[in-house]
Amino acid sequence: MMPDEKVVATLQHMGLTYYGAKAYGALVALGHASPAAIAKEADVPRSKIYETLKRLEESGWARVERSRPLTYKPVYPKEAIEERRKALNAEIEYASAELSSVYDRQVDREAPNVKLIRGMDNIVPRIEDMASRARHDVCMLGALYTKDEITRVKKYLASARKRGVNVRIITRPTIATAEGDIATVEAFSRTDSDLRLFRTPFIKFVVIDGREIMIMFSRVEDDVPDARNAVAIWTPNRDISSYMLSNFNMMWEAAEAARK
Repeated sequence: MMPDEKVVATLQHMGLTYYGAKAYGALVALGHASPAAIAKEADVPRSKIYETLKRLEESGWARVERSRPLTYKPVYPKEAIEERRKALNAEIEYASAELSSVYDRQVDREAPNVKLIRGMDNIVPRIEDMASRARHDVCMLGALYTKDEITRVKKYLASARKRGVNVRIITRPTIATAEGDIATVEAFSRTDSDLRLFRTPFIKFVVIDGREIMIMFSRVEDDVPDARNAVAIWTPNRDISSYMLSNFNMMWEAAEAARK
């Protein structure tokens, strides 16, 4: 049974020609076969089949069996495709790192970029965006949260950890809010983040890769911050971000490890 056109198109995305993808699909369906049988099954012109099979052999999709008549055997699909997937992922990571580096240098050459962001409805999406773009480190310090914010942001923190990003959080053991207290150890569970406890002020810093920072503020009455009406300052300034990161690291050493 020949693979459908979606599979053929996917094989083409992995570097095979149209005829190569069809020939490999036919070879998988046949198990092993002569060039003539493969050409017939794959509907590839006889004039093209030998060149097509030679390319499949050279690129590791098929193996030739030195028999009479000459036959070909497919490389196990999971083996062949996994090798290409790893190579493609490596190329994507390289392109991402190179282009991001160019972008970051361009940002540094531009005029200072500072944005004032008002309200949690606007602040939380910015934190989510920052966390989703992190490549190395996410550092969060402070005690200015809402329950809804933690629910939304922690899935991005968990995703960052799966990408190999180091996520560290310094906050109070309990955060007072207008909606009730937040038990931070439980609230940040299942994010695989490193959490330490300290009597932080009712503000919040979010530092990404030492190059981007958001600082949140709110009014505080009776030791309860008005987080829902918070304002934030965001900037991609490396100096400010790196200075805050050095302070974060100092407090990290002084903070108490959370017991999960």
